[in-house]
Amino acid sequence: MRIALLSLFAILTFSGCKKTYINQTVDQAFSALYTIQPSDWVKGTNTDGTFYYYINLSVAELDDQINTHGGVEVYISFDDLNASVKNYETVPEVVDGVAYGSLHTTGSVTIDLRGADGSSLTSAISIPITAKIVLIDAKPLD
Repeated sequence: MRIALLSLFAILTFSGCKKTYINQTVDQAFSALYTIQPSDWVKGTNTDGTFYYYINLSVAELDDQINTHGGVEVYISFDDLNASVKNYETVPEVVDGVAYGSLHTTGSVTIDLRGADGSSLTSAISIPITAKIVLIDAKPLD
């Protein structure tokens, strides 16, 4: 009798369970490449009188949602613009005494070049480079 009751209980308990798989693709990260020419850099002056260089990149897809709750990643490549495979450096980064940084707000990303030791830069990058901007969409946690 016990075995019959246990069997009946097991059948009733486990027969209603069904595992459902939902396969859906969710695009939550987006990227864009920008070519920056040597003449695109703008010279700026720090409050202490030292010089730095920067460029503002218009990124229309960087909306308030991503700016407030998502993420923005910036990478730069010094490889030839026509290279089929490029190596990217993650910003912030220091290369040859130059500190590369970034700042973002809704609609734009600014990349700046500063002397890593706090000194003035005498020039910006003298070759074309590629910047990769990655936008990561996210929803706030409740």
